Amino acid sequence: TPTTGIWQTVWLEPVMASHIKRIKLVPDIDQETLTVEVQTNDEASAANLRLVATDNGQEVASQEGSDNLPVSLAIPSPKLWSPDAPFLYDLTVELRDGNGNVVDQIQSYFGMRKISVDKADDGYNRLFLNNEPLFQIGPLDQGFWPDGLYTAPSDAALKYDVEITKKMGFNMARKHVKVEPARWYYWCDKLGLLVWQDMPSGE
Repeated sequence: TPTTGIWQTVWLEPVMASHIKRIKLVPDIDQETLTVEVQTNDEASAANLRLVATDNGQEVASQEGSDNLPVSLAIPSPKLWSPDAPFLYDLTVELRDGNGNVVDQIQSYFGMRKISVDKADDGYNRLFLNNEPLFQIGPLDQGFWPDGLYTAPSDAALKYDVEITKKMGFNMARKHVKVEPARWYYWCDKLGLLVWQDMPSGE
């Protein structure tokens, strides 16, 4: 069925004159670090940052840095994310002015995990998760909904979609030529589902 119009999540939110635009998180389980890149708007150029990673409210790492420059957090003996144990750390990023006052703050999360291709014991290259071979099995997920085509009826429906995929015995889903709303990927992170992301279809 042809579709058109707004099908992704749309929202408005007020921001400060100096604010955080986006962050990029890159975990490295071998080095036990998380590299964070924070992009701010022009009014916040050369601003100061403070990053704090927590585990159930307990601080495990903190670091200060500058916007648009990578900041590395040491995560000692990290709890690794996997479909069977989808552990997520919480992350707070603060933007501070020259006097040390917090002018913007965001909350996020991250999982310490590694995807790689390595040679397994049988001599063949296999997909590895956290330096161990993992047989990945899952459906081709086209992301259609009976009552909204490309649009899910609710966040609860997105969560149920991931839950039922796991209950069927799958540990991954190949998302077919569609980029889902961010909440679907959040539930995959939270509930433990790997994602093979197709490129969006241009047809």
